[in-house]
Amino acid sequence: MDMVLKVCISDGSEIIVDGFDEISFYNELPNIDVSHSGYSWQRESYNELLNNLIIYNFISIKRHDSKDRLEYRNHTFAFKNSNFQGNVPLTLQTKSVTTIIDMYN
Repeated sequence: MDMVLKVCISDGSEIIVDGFDEISFYNELPNIDVSHSGYSWQRESYNELLNNLIIYNFISIKRHDSKDRLEYRNHTFAFKNSNFQGNVPLTLQTKSVTTIIDMYN
């Protein structure tokens, strides 16, 4: 897993985003307004990524590879073990995200 972004949430938790994970923004669920990979947001559109926290109502993060667990508040969104596999996006209201940090800069 190549950690490119860190999503900081107002409850003090954080979500590490891999370069291949998908970050999407919505004004109305489930209609995606804009979506890019972690690499694309980090390398090409970082300022737009931050601005989207004000423009859009919801942000979602979906793991590219379910073997890289995604958990938030004792709920697992992406996992893989010898018997089962699951991968659903974690969706949050953008007002609950305090910032998104570029892990390379």
